Amino acid sequence: MGVLLLQYLVLSIIVVVSSIRISSCVDELDKQTKMGGALIGGILLAGVTSLPELITSISSTTMLNNPDLAFGNILGSNTFNIFILAVGNLFFIKAMLFNHTGKSNTKTNIISTVIYLIILFSFYSLTMGRIGHVGISSIFIGILYYINLRLISDEEDANSSCDQSCCSLPLLIFQFIFWAIVLVFSSLFISITTDKIAQSTGIGSSFIGAMFLGVATSLPEMTSLISLIRLKNYDLAVGNIVGSNLFNFAIIALTDLFYLSGSIFEIADTSNTLLVIVGLSESIILTYMLVRKEVKNLILYALPSLMIIGIYFYYIVASLNNG
Repeated sequence: MGVLLLQYLVLSIIVVVSSIRISSCVDELDKQTKMGGALIGGILLAGVTSLPELITSISSTTMLNNPDLAFGNILGSNTFNIFILAVGNLFFIKAMLFNHTGKSNTKTNIISTVIYLIILFSFYSLTMGRIGHVGISSIFIGILYYINLRLISDEEDANSSCDQSCCSLPLLIFQFIFWAIVLVFSSLFISITTDKIAQSTGIGSSFIGAMFLGVATSLPEMTSLISLIRLKNYDLAVGNIVGSNLFNFAIIALTDLFYLSGSIFEIADTSNTLLVIVGLSESIILTYMLVRKEVKNLILYALPSLMIIGIYFYYIVASLNNG
């Protein structure tokens, strides 16, 4: 067990380092192209930092035949992402970042909230069905993700301009590919190691996926969040978390597409229900934080973040007690 935990730690470090390097490449790409900031932050950066979830979820399902680990990974990553956003908000409470955040992220988070409801309904519905081997729930998720892409594209800044960069475009592409390969393989081995930890502990794939795999694959988001808050780029800091969560839901639909034996929703363990409810609760509170007016009182400002942190710790305690 000690060896497995050491492997998990080393692989997690590799995931963080490679994700940071890829994020730097995306930032350089932003400087050398005319793509708008919303498109870069909401789609490219979110997609890059969610690459570990993509690899680990597909490999957990197709190679390990363990869809519950994939569900635990995605749902656990999403709940942990909002948790670290709440912690970061309190740690940098003097900045009051939500008082200086635009409302462009609200639509994305509302769509994520709707997807939580779809997943919760699909766990207990006998009428959702599927088209071929792909569940109707996955199709709905794909449609909602496409709608979000259109909304972000419509809000793209048409006046964005190119800046000079110290890195040539060919070298930038080479670095991106190299670190992407490192990230793919490290993420793949993390899913295998996490599956072995789940078997060794007997706690359950859902909780192990949420804690070990979900946390490990959320480390890039946590690193980016801290860096962006320090740079006072509050919009991008929140947008990366919100965009990553929605991208993660798209990964569930993509995983369902790759799982040829049937829909992963039909064989998902209802033990994931608590995780869905926790994520839904966090998402609702985050929506409130995004739409509310500017708050001057520190206690009132901090209260929603404290609620999110309390909900997340409740999930940990409840899962350990049930395990």
